[in-house]
Amino acid sequence: MAPDIDHIWSPPSGAAASLVDERKSLIKRALNQKVLVPSILSLMPAWPSELQPDIDEINRVIDEWLPTVNVAEKKKAKHRARGNYTLLTAVYYPHCKKDKMLTLSKFLYWIFLWDDEIDTGGELTEDKEGTRLCCEETNKCIDDCLGPNPNYTPPPNSRGTVEMFYPILRDLRAGLSPVSTERLRLELHDYINGVGRQQQVRQEDNLPDPWYHFQIRSDDVGVIPSITQNEYAMEFELPEYVRRHEAMEEIVQECTKLTVLLNDVLSLQKEFRVSQLENLVLLFMNKDEDMSLRGAIDKILDLIREHYAICVAAEERLPWSKDNEKLNEDIREYVRGCHRLATGTAYWSYACERYFKQSQVNDKFEVLLDLSYE
Repeated sequence: MAPDIDHIWSPPSGAAASLVDERKSLIKRALNQKVLVPSILSLMPAWPSELQPDIDEINRVIDEWLPTVNVAEKKKAKHRARGNYTLLTAVYYPHCKKDKMLTLSKFLYWIFLWDDEIDTGGELTEDKEGTRLCCEETNKCIDDCLGPNPNYTPPPNSRGTVEMFYPILRDLRAGLSPVSTERLRLELHDYINGVGRQQQVRQEDNLPDPWYHFQIRSDDVGVIPSITQNEYAMEFELPEYVRRHEAMEEIVQECTKLTVLLNDVLSLQKEFRVSQLENLVLLFMNKDEDMSLRGAIDKILDLIREHYAICVAAEERLPWSKDNEKLNEDIREYVRGCHRLATGTAYWSYACERYFKQSQVNDKFEVLLDLSYE
């Protein structure tokens, strides 16, 4: 019997006919397909994955901390069970000290909890005004903590995801130089404002063009602050002229694009099952009616290969010093941190159950994505 598309996806009230037809058609084309995706890590062969060894100990502290966070218990339990953001921290920052790893783990819990309020299925998914107020409150927190006159006391009646962010930013600021603190402040603003823009895209009548969506995701994605936090993790300061060098800018952008691309492949099953169709795989299918699901995934994999090659080539143009080996090592560490945002996100996706079950992954890190509805 043919699947009941109306049961799978119910259009919002007042939705235009073109929106309904476009989304239903796309769901129907992808529904019930299974696709074996090769290892994403194999597409970035020169970038190894390592783990910080204190994961279990940090998780015990996280389990004591989470009950103090003013977020719904059910939501916290879901993220703790499926996300294991301490593991993500460990693969992002494999050589950081234990105290730094705890703060960075808390930051990743914050970013996933906060993002889920606005993402598809969250409390603010279709609440434009609520999202605006949430972003405004969060931006104030960022300026309070990272601006020129720091204030680490949350305003009365702050939402839980903002209240929890104040002490996290306080601890991050304590381990960053003034220049890196300001960079982090601006990057966090870009991320917060970008989430608001992406919510507007999801509310539009028609699905976005994949290239446009790729661009706005790459400009605003939350991994860029995690790159700057490598300076906090490894206790060094990258000179601003190095950070703003054209080759370093390109490496940051290319690793950001790689992270967006691989995340959209690995999160495809989860997003499809909640009818979040603003995924690059599905958007490429939507743009080309002759493109199969397999073809769209292969297109993303080719883009990963392309952006990986651009990133590797850019490293040759970095402003290496002829006589300052400490600076050169700091540059290498910053670049490795950029790499780990891509490889780490992939490694973590295979190792937890946020996007798919462990039973769907084989020992070659191939994953069998299943676009059926459970």
